[in-house]
Amino acid sequence: MTIKEFYDHVYSNTDLNKPDIFIKTFEDNLALIENQEIHTDNEIYNAVMRLTADYAHSLRIKEAYTKSLPYLDRAIDLFENIPDFDNTKINDVDFYRTLRFDRGISNYYKKYFSKSEMDFYWLVKNNPDNDIYKNWVFALRYKKFDLTIKILWYIVAGSVVFSALASRLNYNLINSLILCSGIIALSISIILEIIRYINKRKQNAA
Repeated sequence: MTIKEFYDHVYSNTDLNKPDIFIKTFEDNLALIENQEIHTDNEIYNAVMRLTADYAHSLRIKEAYTKSLPYLDRAIDLFENIPDFDNTKINDVDFYRTLRFDRGISNYYKKYFSKSEMDFYWLVKNNPDNDIYKNWVFALRYKKFDLTIKILWYIVAGSVVFSALASRLNYNLINSLILCSGIIALSISIILEIIRYINKRKQNAA
């Protein structure tokens, strides 16, 4: 079977619209799809691009986030390098936006927050009226706040322990430095908690 025959078979079969069936069909024909020379035939390029994109999207729908990420990267790269396509118009391609969204979600749930930010910030920048994208950016900000606050509370707790130890050993200078660090960390934690609360109120009011 050629890649074109396989492509026609996949997209003429309505049963393959189901993510789990599509995933199995793709994986059963992985060698056929991935061994194509895509740069000599635009029709083959487009076939591999769509198959890869649908596979990546199906994996994300099934919450197979780790498995989806390399294929999302591959599909996005294929979209960004379509022969003779004006990339300044790529935001107009619905499926490209879907793939960026999928990658942002997958990275978010794998706790790769910086990578997730790249996609959601791009989506918000190019689609400023889309509230779904904005909500994901807010979610990322809260996650970063949570992580920072947790680290600061660990510093506060550590400062208390080491300060008590230094005090018992009469290390007055060290004790003072540790206490100062703890106070600074506590102050920043409280400020961040207030900022997070205000931002949440603003988001709920929007």
